Amino acid sequence: MNKTSRKRPPRYWRKILLFALAASLVGFLFLQYGAYPYLLAKAHTHPPHQPICCETPADYDLDFEEVSFETADGLTLQGWYVPSKNGAALLLLHGIGSTRVMMLGLGDALAKAGYGVLLFDLRSHGISEGDVLPFGGPEAEDVHAAVAYLQTRPDVAPNKIGALGWSLGAQVAIMGATADSDLKAVVADGPGATALADWPPPETLDEWLYAPFDFVYYQFLPRHAGVDNPLALVDVLPLMGRRPLLLISSGDAIEQHRLEYFMEYATESTELWLIPEAGHIGGWKANPEAYEARVIGFFEQALLP
Repeated sequence: MNKTSRKRPPRYWRKILLFALAASLVGFLFLQYGAYPYLLAKAHTHPPHQPICCETPADYDLDFEEVSFETADGLTLQGWYVPSKNGAALLLLHGIGSTRVMMLGLGDALAKAGYGVLLFDLRSHGISEGDVLPFGGPEAEDVHAAVAYLQTRPDVAPNKIGALGWSLGAQVAIMGATADSDLKAVVADGPGATALADWPPPETLDEWLYAPFDFVYYQFLPRHAGVDNPLALVDVLPLMGRRPLLLISSGDAIEQHRLEYFMEYATESTELWLIPEAGHIGGWKANPEAYEARVIGFFEQALLP
C-alpha cells in the first residue's frame, strides 16, 4: 500500500478539529476583548463631525440667534439660542456622534414653556472646534463656557440656569455641574461611564460577559482621549450638594443597574426615574407628554420656586 492511499486515523481528525476550535476561540476572544474595545475607544474619542442638517429652530416657529462662545482651553463652540421668557435658561446637550439638531424637538417644548434654550455642539461635534473628545476631564469646560455665556444674556437671571443631557450629554452635564456651582439643576438621561469605576460589580451573566470588555475599553479610553487621570461620575456626584439632579434610566437592565449604582453616590437631592418601556435615551419618544411634563415640572421647582 502506498502512502497516498493510507487513510488518516480518527484521532488525527479529532486533533485537527480541536485545534481549529481552539484557534477560533482564541481569535474570538482577541477580537471581542482586545481589538474591538481598542477600536471602540478610539472611535468614541474621535467622533466624526456631522453636518448641521436638516432643521433649525425656525422649523418649530421659534425665534433664535446663531451664537458662539469659547472654552477655557481655547475651543470655539457653535450653537443656537432661543431667548428666555421666564428668566430661566437651559443647556441642551446631545449624544455622542450627534449634533445640537438631536435636541430640537425637546428644545421646542421647553422653549414654549418659557425657558431660554441653548442648543450647541459639544467639542469635537458638529461645527464646534476640537478633534478629541475627552472623558472625565476637559469636557466639563464646555458646560462652564455655556453657563458663562448665558450669564451675559439680559433675559436670563444668573442663578436660574439648568441643563439637560442625553447619553454623552448627560454625563457631560453632570461633570460640568459639579465643576460649576452656577449650574443649578440637571436632568441626566442615560449617562454613560467616564471610567471603569462607574460600573457596578457585575451580578448577571450579561454583566459578567461585559466585564472584561469594559476593563480593556477603559484602559484604552484615557490614552486615546489624552486624559491622564479621568474622573469617574461616582467621584463627582457627591459634589452636586443640594442642587437637584434627575437621573433617567431606560428599561435596559444594565443601564438601570448602573444608574441605581450612581444613586449610592448621589446626594439626597437626586431622584431616579425609570422608564421601562423606553430604550436608551428613548423616554421622550416613547411618551413625549409624560416626559415633557416631568422635565418641565422638575425645572419649575428647581429654577422657578
